[in-house]
Amino acid sequence: MLTSIQNALILDARGQPTDAHLALRSRDWDEIGAMTDSVYMPYVVNPDNKLRKPRSEQYAFDIGSFTLSRFCYGVPVDLRDFAPDPGKGIALTTVRGCVRHCDLAETAAGESFLVDNSRTGYFLAASADHLQVNLSFSHRFLADLYERWHGRPAPQEMWQLKFKFGGPGSSWYALLEYASRCIAEMPEQVRQGPFSKHLEEILGMNLLSQWRQALGDQALERTGSLAPRFVKQAEDHLREHAREVPTLTEVAAAVGVSVRALTHGFRSFRGHSPGEYLRELRLQGVRADLLAARPGATVSSVVAGWGYVNMGIFAHAYERRFGELPSQTLRRLRD
Repeated sequence: MLTSIQNALILDARGQPTDAHLALRSRDWDEIGAMTDSVYMPYVVNPDNKLRKPRSEQYAFDIGSFTLSRFCYGVPVDLRDFAPDPGKGIALTTVRGCVRHCDLAETAAGESFLVDNSRTGYFLAASADHLQVNLSFSHRFLADLYERWHGRPAPQEMWQLKFKFGGPGSSWYALLEYASRCIAEMPEQVRQGPFSKHLEEILGMNLLSQWRQALGDQALERTGSLAPRFVKQAEDHLREHAREVPTLTEVAAAVGVSVRALTHGFRSFRGHSPGEYLRELRLQGVRADLLAARPGATVSSVVAGWGYVNMGIFAHAYERRFGELPSQTLRRLRD
């Protein structure tokens, strides 16, 4: 049986070794880089000796928008220049060895470090015997979850915090252990469906609670001012006209501000641009229509109602956002 996160993703429900979740076993730097780019995000790897071959293993499992992974390089490494564009972050938990994070903290076995790589810089140095169980996450998902639970966007100051947390006996350590046990015992339920959504939200709320605690009550109160009225008016306008794809100029004129003020307002109080908000509205709208489609409807007929022209570009954006192709969403409804 699973007794700790040391066995995460490598034992099945009977406690037997399994490669069911093995994503990579390699001694090739390029092959390893391609995998870590997809599971985490692009970053620069500096081994202590470039002629030394790695002994890397990676196990991975998706829990909604999260990816739980078990990973090591097998050699000492220095990682830096994590790309912000994918909009991801990582909760790194050291299982073996030690990891130094940004010259801020060092994590030993059982200790964790939290960083939103889309909002702040990050680098680390790991020992030769390091082994990590990491949870990579979408900034968008956590930002939406925060606003849903707290009634307003998270302060930008919060996302910029990066810090050590958890430890053996902590709620986070216990939650990782619980998630690992669930994956071993009922992988299909964890991968998709109501239980997956439930576990995804528990993981997200724990991370958000860690951030709120790190920021402190006084800072939360200080940074919790409401957005200007024009931001809310712009959101209402975008929701109402999402199918017509209004331009920034049109939206700014509708709420009586400049394009520059509109963009600054969204960045400051929502953490994203008006364009990003519109793209999310449109993708969510298509998904809702696919899930409510009548018998005989096709992806093309549903998507056409939202004004998408290039189906290839749309399908890529949809899969990146929801983890499945639009045809899979429609097929699941029929199944």
